[in-house]
Amino acid sequence: MLEVFFDSSNNPGLKIGSPERSAALLVNLETETDLKQFLQWYASRPDCPVIGVVSELSVPRGVLELKRPLEVTGLKLTLTRVLDELHKKAARSPLAGAQGAGQQKTALKMDPADLKALIAEAGVSAPKPAPKPQQLNTVRDASKSRLIMRWSEAERDMLMRRACGSLPDLDPELPGWSKRILFSLEGRFIDQVNKMVRLAQEQQAPMQVTGIPGSFIYFPDRELFSYDLDPDLLVQMASSRFGFGELDCHPVELKSPVDPVAKRDQLLWMLGLLTSAGRLPDHLDPAESYRLADASDLQRFLLPPQAETIAKAWSVEYRSALEIVKLLKLPQRYVFSFMAAADAAGLFERR
Repeated sequence: MLEVFFDSSNNPGLKIGSPERSAALLVNLETETDLKQFLQWYASRPDCPVIGVVSELSVPRGVLELKRPLEVTGLKLTLTRVLDELHKKAARSPLAGAQGAGQQKTALKMDPADLKALIAEAGVSAPKPAPKPQQLNTVRDASKSRLIMRWSEAERDMLMRRACGSLPDLDPELPGWSKRILFSLEGRFIDQVNKMVRLAQEQQAPMQVTGIPGSFIYFPDRELFSYDLDPDLLVQMASSRFGFGELDCHPVELKSPVDPVAKRDQLLWMLGLLTSAGRLPDHLDPAESYRLADASDLQRFLLPPQAETIAKAWSVEYRSALEIVKLLKLPQRYVFSFMAAADAAGLFERR
């Protein structure tokens, strides 16, 4: 178990200590045995903020999830949420007066030299400061209105590894198969985004997701999202699980979107794809028949491997995901990722 906080801007951190005395934890949950051992300990410390580092397992409710492969951007986002939880906890404390607050702030600081040594020992390289984003204008430069879709080849390869996961093909006849390939959208960023879209459509007014470090707004009359989030941050949020009440949505007074923007189906496709990690949301049945209603212009989406082949087979007649896997002899994770993305974008028809 390791307790670390990293933020390159002002360099705060947490001191390493034993799990029993730690204010927060980062825990490796590689196997079911790891998870069982952790849950036995966690029962005595349910108020302790915990980050679970996982590959295929799902973290328990109330635990923040950090997916492998680890990236500095994702680590920073998750640990920022932990620090916020500690600040809220300190503010709720009966001793949280002016003196206590000052002491708490000092306790959450690490000497910069110690922090750099800790980061070096962990093998994490600090990223170069990102350039200040240029203010964009949709009228002057519409070509930049889809920045979130403009990935380099190397970035696309990395995103596809994350989007398709690493699950092997599993026999549907085996007990417990569905638990391995199905997951709940509850607490996921896309779940909150879908709620915001529905509410915006009902009220016919722009709505904004709250509880995130930036603006993320949906304009129902134009079917556009407007955002000022770094694409890497949005990718990390797509694979994170948020606690109850962390995210919400509210109306905004803006009349028109501000760059950068993304079309509704494009952004929901991307969120569905990156949330999937080669699995399916539990409202989808891999044995149920579906048909792809629109297989044209797929290049507007962030496509997983063999996407065009899958789309062609799924658009001619109703087929299940398992039938597509068998027909095309493709890994299940490719087909499941495609299905999760197409469903999020609203491209499927059911019988």
